[in-house]
Amino acid sequence: MTLASLISFSIFALTAAVTPGPNNIMLAASGANYGFRRTLPHIIGICVGFGFLVIAGGLGLGTFLQNFPQFFSFVKLFALFFLLYLAWRIGTASSPEISKDSKPIRFHTAAFFQWINPKGLTVVISSIAAYTETATSIWQALPLMVLIFVLVTAIGTCLWALLGTLISEFLANKKHRVAFNITMAFLLLVSMLPAILSL
Repeated sequence: MTLASLISFSIFALTAAVTPGPNNIMLAASGANYGFRRTLPHIIGICVGFGFLVIAGGLGLGTFLQNFPQFFSFVKLFALFFLLYLAWRIGTASSPEISKDSKPIRFHTAAFFQWINPKGLTVVISSIAAYTETATSIWQALPLMVLIFVLVTAIGTCLWALLGTLISEFLANKKHRVAFNITMAFLLLVSMLPAILSL
């Protein structure tokens, strides 16, 4: 990977990491409802899950999904139902001080979600197709791509979780919290529209 390609790829990866999407919307809601510390397993789960997704992409996942688009449609449909469940969890979340049963999304759930997140799959497939040309170049570029993706994902996820944490005082008011959670649940569903419309 040339220096120009590296800079271009880094900008692409950072843009993908910080723009609104299912992961970032869920992190903002988790930061607001549970604080940054309790959201850390969610953040780490995203970073680990996405890192392994990039590795899988380099090993041929992207080619497989391109050759079998019906499987990708199945993944998107499964993701839709999973996101409906997560949107329900966010929309009905209550203050953890009020409900002892209220828990943030856990590490394994966040890691698993990366493998069915249409935005993540699309980013991985398009980046490998755009920034590598041959099988040899994939093997040469993959370690660096994984490193950059995990780094920018850590930055993006932390920023969104902190954003949610910063508005937690405003959300101490129960009405504000309910309105915020319902809004986040709605935005999570809206973030899935491109994938839904392409089914």
